Amino acid sequence: MRRSRLTMLVVIAALVVGAAMWWQAADPVSRTASAPVTEALPSPRVPSPGTARPSSPADTPSGTRLTAVYMTRMGQAILDETGAVLFRYERDNPHKARSACLGDCAVVWTPVTTTGTPLVTGIDPALVDTIKRPEGAEQVTLAGRPLYKFANARPGEWTGQGTDHLWFVVKPDGQRNLNCLPAPVQ
Repeated sequence: MRRSRLTMLVVIAALVVGAAMWWQAADPVSRTASAPVTEALPSPRVPSPGTARPSSPADTPSGTRLTAVYMTRMGQAILDETGAVLFRYERDNPHKARSACLGDCAVVWTPVTTTGTPLVTGIDPALVDTIKRPEGAEQVTLAGRPLYKFANARPGEWTGQGTDHLWFVVKPDGQRNLNCLPAPVQ
């Protein structure tokens, strides 16, 4: 009995130390992310560029389209009109109308911008807004947090999930998705 209790305490201590090492602060702007991780895009599928064209320029929506989806492995996520999986940055303060991802950060983590009111499917419109970036673009926010996509990701990829313990796939309610996080680095 005493031995099993001691073994359990050693295992718990090892897990705590491992978790602490994994969550240790890293370089705030990671230029690399773990290997691309992807799965087939869920319904509703993003139309290909040659389909569903508006009949006239007046019919063209000016806002970025955000669609809530459920991906088999990732779970809840949001895609933009290109099929890019969207992220939130933990250094952004949801109570301040500005992005903390500027300069080199914004090259790696592309801000999701819009020229009109964002169009949403499966997302509460009251949670969606915009903020003005320093260069003048309107960046889309969800629950007060600016949205981003990983610059080199293809449609359906969640490359970057958990990068530097600061970047997370965003769920339709604005919360971070903690599925499919990379294994701790030894």
